[in-house]
Amino acid sequence: MSSLYLDLLEALRESCHLPPFPDPIPSMQLNLEVEGGPIITIDFNEERKCVELFSNIGTYQLPQEIALLKKIAEANFLWKKTAGATLSVRSEVQEVYLAYQAPVTSLTEIEFLHCVEQFVEVTQEWKKILSEDTYLSEDEKNSTPLENNEETAASPPILQQFEMA
Repeated sequence: MSSLYLDLLEALRESCHLPPFPDPIPSMQLNLEVEGGPIITIDFNEERKCVELFSNIGTYQLPQEIALLKKIAEANFLWKKTAGATLSVRSEVQEVYLAYQAPVTSLTEIEFLHCVEQFVEVTQEWKKILSEDTYLSEDEKNSTPLENNEETAASPPILQQFEMA
């Protein structure tokens, strides 16, 4: 396992005030859950030497698929509405995902923390967008973690809201 990747995970663990990881870490994949929100999976692709972040945004109804794919294609154009991440679907199970990858050597610990935080924000934003535009199933729309989809001034920073899933 890449020592650079492990250093990034350790920085994230400390920033999130998570308990120490087991030694040795049993897997390169780490699932983090934002309090009452999405699960963010962080993984390391050994072959490409890339850190990968991905999250299931929700499920959609089959009749909405064409309109949803159009919205995703427009959002992915030059990554203008995804902050460098990519939206996609798994059509066989009607699920929407957001994914991002970066070479592990290109990230400092601070950049990695910023990257994870931004990824969480974009994931939450797209869940809200797709819910409001009625692309996500009713169950997905009703699973928003924040009352009335609004954060309060007392909400802790995103990285303080993580727990190991």
